[in-house]
Amino acid sequence: MRLLIAPVTITPTKPLTPTHIKGFLWVDVLRKASRLVADVTCVWNPRTANLTGQSIGFWDYLDRVHPHAEFSELDELQIGNLYVAYHVETSSSTFDAAGSYRERIETSGWVHPATARMVELWSRQLDELGVEDPGLRADHPHRWSVDELINTLVAEKLCLDHRGIGGPVYLDGTRWGVPLRIVVGSDGHPNYVITALRDILPLVDSHDHVLLVHDDDISPDFILLQKIIGYFGITVSRLPLGRVPVAGQTVSSRRGGWAGSTLGELSVAALASVDLDAYRLGMRVYFTAMLGRSAGPSLDRTMLYRAMTRSQKLLTTEHDAVDPAEYVRRHASKFGWVDPYRLTSSLLGGTPPARVLTNIFL
Repeated sequence: MRLLIAPVTITPTKPLTPTHIKGFLWVDVLRKASRLVADVTCVWNPRTANLTGQSIGFWDYLDRVHPHAEFSELDELQIGNLYVAYHVETSSSTFDAAGSYRERIETSGWVHPATARMVELWSRQLDELGVEDPGLRADHPHRWSVDELINTLVAEKLCLDHRGIGGPVYLDGTRWGVPLRIVVGSDGHPNYVITALRDILPLVDSHDHVLLVHDDDISPDFILLQKIIGYFGITVSRLPLGRVPVAGQTVSSRRGGWAGSTLGELSVAALASVDLDAYRLGMRVYFTAMLGRSAGPSLDRTMLYRAMTRSQKLLTTEHDAVDPAEYVRRHASKFGWVDPYRLTSSLLGGTPPARVLTNIFL
């Protein structure tokens, strides 16, 4: 089976919050486990996140308001606080500025120093967590241009292109009862929905199944993407993940409120009391098995550290000799990809093969 996994990309403009941690860990377990039973490709192009309005608007704000800042000397909290200030102090960037940034990204993969610094910090923290890099720095041009994609969709009556009269571009899923969705604004700016399709659709013919991984609260967009991609003759499934509240609040990271709960802060606290393997396994047990797929209770540090203590004991027990591929196949979905929740939960009620722990969870 040739499996294409396409997680929604995260804009490197803020620290990794519990919701981001959950997303990275689910995708990490998913990729590593499914690789034992399928030929797996992961689509993660940094340009998709960098071309979003929120990234470009933030960069424009930084260049106007903080033109002399040394971003390479800032940590993720300091850059994240600038991101919050941007949303408080200003509206979106001007059309001319946005167009200039888009052109630099499209032609050379240019990245603003603030985002380059954030990616550097994320990479260190994810490496410490044992997360395989999905492609944070693997820059490459999108496989299709915006025009190539739109022309393909228009030919199949899946798109309404009003750019010729100064209007937007819509994805048209009305044949499936899905509302029209603007994917290129009247200002010419494409959003993440159509940008993601620029990498996914060209790969459809060389894969057997596509799995879309995304935040639960943007499910309408991904239901539309599922319909559009499936139209081209491939089966498509979705894995929506609920957000992780902090102190009872589930708010956008653009509003802040992450103090004390970022990946950097959680790792420092955890590694002061457990070793690296217990930290890695415990984080996966907590964010994948204990929190589950949907939105659940707020981040609970007591339960998180309890998961690490339990993981420490699990790592010292005797393990089954069953073949790892056979073991993970028991926890596969009906579409063939391995369910991270089912697989991780199985650790708590048995003795998995040592190679499953080593190759997937550590």
